[in-house]
Amino acid sequence: MKLKIITAVAATVLLSAFTIVTSEKDVIGSWKIDDTSIDKTVKKVIAKAVEANPGAEDQIEAQKDMIVSMVQGIRLNIKADHTYETVSPQGSKGGKWALTGEGKTMEFTKEDGTVRKDVILESSATRLKVINGDLADTILYVHPKQ
Repeated sequence: MKLKIITAVAATVLLSAFTIVTSEKDVIGSWKIDDTSIDKTVKKVIAKAVEANPGAEDQIEAQKDMIVSMVQGIRLNIKADHTYETVSPQGSKGGKWALTGEGKTMEFTKEDGTVRKDVILESSATRLKVINGDLADTILYVHPKQ
């Protein structure tokens, strides 16, 4: 497990050296997880849940369709006042965000005070690709169609 974390951190540092600089205007808005990232994200969510509850693996796997629906429904609303809100079928959670590391990292300070740091791999008016600090995996966000 420690080797996976060390490898993820090393990859993050290496990749961040080649990351383009992101401006605030690139990240402000409403984002959803792109369809191409859904399956991988669901697998990571399930693995994290199983790690936290090893005896419940069968029950967690049985809920895969619900987890897929939940991941598809997540919206990340990044606001100009440096607050954010994550909205999912289970409710919403908020906090504060900031670009750090010369625009190569996005920090999310959650309501409970914990901080998640995502490395920004790509940012534009339509795409936001990050290495999610909680899942240690790449996620592509796009703006939801209205």
